[in-house]
Amino acid sequence: MIINKLRLFYLIFTGELIFALPFHINRFFRPSLLEEFEYTNSMMGMAFTTYGITALICYFPGGFIADRFNTRKLLSISLILTSLGGLMLLFYPNFYFLCFIYGYWGITSILFCWSALIKATKIVGKNRQGLSFGALEGGRGLIAAILSSIAVIIYSNIFLQEYFADIVPIKSTPLSLVICFYTISTFIAGIIIWFFFKNETNESSSESILLAFKKVKNFLRVISYQALIVLSAYSAYKGVDYYSQYFYDILNFSKEKSATTMSNLSYLRPICAITAGLVADKISATKHSIFLFIILSISFICLSLFSLTINIQILILINIITSMVAVFALRGIYFCYLKETNIPSSMTGFSVGIISLIGFFPDVYIGPIFGYFLDNYDKELSYNLCYIFLLVISIIGLISSLKLHYAKNST
Repeated sequence: MIINKLRLFYLIFTGELIFALPFHINRFFRPSLLEEFEYTNSMMGMAFTTYGITALICYFPGGFIADRFNTRKLLSISLILTSLGGLMLLFYPNFYFLCFIYGYWGITSILFCWSALIKATKIVGKNRQGLSFGALEGGRGLIAAILSSIAVIIYSNIFLQEYFADIVPIKSTPLSLVICFYTISTFIAGIIIWFFFKNETNESSSESILLAFKKVKNFLRVISYQALIVLSAYSAYKGVDYYSQYFYDILNFSKEKSATTMSNLSYLRPICAITAGLVADKISATKHSIFLFIILSISFICLSLFSLTINIQILILINIITSMVAVFALRGIYFCYLKETNIPSSMTGFSVGIISLIGFFPDVYIGPIFGYFLDNYDKELSYNLCYIFLLVISIIGLISSLKLHYAKNST
């Protein structure tokens, strides 16, 4: 039991640090990132599309690799390679090199890490999949919140900025300090995993890829529904990345207040994810996801109306918080369906690869679509269009949850 808890802690640790550099800086410091790097919303969107394309290419082989190779080595190598991208980002790259960095991160964070992470979590969870995946997402959320709080303090500390300027030969700004912080944290995480993480003895499989394909065919219908649920939930999660900019553009928060508000709200993630996992163990993940997608759809309806017609900050913030609660809860359970649909452990990595190939496609399309809206329409209308888009995707998630619930009960 102690070993499993310790393994889960290391998985949580890895699961958030691997995505900190690609996503935290944009999520919490987006206004500063756009201004200091002189990027447009469309340019950042294209960088994330590059990440999404390379990630999509890696999900499928990553699932196959996860079923066959040592988890400790896969996770550690991924973290160390990802940290190297942070060093490249410190030199304020032009747009094309930025796309290269994000494409590189798409490979380092997904090929060796993602499916191995999910498979290891499923093995640790045994018969408590809701708790296991809820703890993974909740723990990741707690680490993200703590890291972002530290990053905000670093961003606002003039003494650290002056000290940093004296010891390094690169451009010293509050944002470059934040990049350094995330780079060092990711590298240290890789070293810790290499020396302290212990593998399960039954993690690997020697099946051929052809045999794995044949087995997956028996579960193709439920896997497709799971993939659409993940796609819908992840689209909404990608929308959360734009909230700090929304605070800045629409609610007229300062850059520091926008970052601080997002950092504080990120503490909802561990609470919501763990609670969702516990509830999923009691009433099933599919029933819970149906309820959450209904809440999410209502929130996006309200946000699309408020951003266009009503200038009442408290109502906007209530709906933003509600949408974040639903999104974080969904993230805590959307791999619990693997157990509920009786997908065997020997196929977990392969199944996760297929689900992720479809489910994380928002990495490709959210950035360009939202970037186009934000760069080509006035501020209020552009956010209105973003929320309407997320509303449509949430309805798809609701329908997919209903379909999976009935398909699961009919097998």
